[in-house]
Amino acid sequence: MSFLMQRMKTPKGTIAVAMDKNEYSLREPLVGKVNVSASEDFDVDEIRLEVEVFEWTQATQNLNIGGTNRSVTAAQDSKVHEQKMTLQGRMHLNNGFNQDFPFTLNLPTGVPPTYRGRNARCTWKVKGVIAVKGRPDITGHPMELQINY
Repeated sequence: MSFLMQRMKTPKGTIAVAMDKNEYSLREPLVGKVNVSASEDFDVDEIRLEVEVFEWTQATQNLNIGGTNRSVTAAQDSKVHEQKMTLQGRMHLNNGFNQDFPFTLNLPTGVPPTYRGRNARCTWKVKGVIAVKGRPDITGHPMELQINY
């Protein structure tokens, strides 16, 4: 494989987040571990944990448009919070590498807990990322978190 083709491919490795509990309170930290494995040799810029909070809202209004009553619905989806935590800086991963990186992450203040309603919802997600310089990052599947008051 040419050098250029190799630089365009994501390295062969995995990253997965495992939480210590199924539910958390806004007043307690997230605790868990990130498992990293490699199936080829490559250099890592960092291994990090990312937390994102999304809020979706919808509103419906009845309008009289040209003498006809119509129902108009508008929806909005926005990221209300993003947090990144570096678990490990630069390092070299060898083929066969497998290690857990424990973490404790305090939750931010002023961000709403998880909720789901007919016209609104707030969703917390966490994922792991292996940042690789000059190549696409290895990104784990986003895991939805249940965050309560």
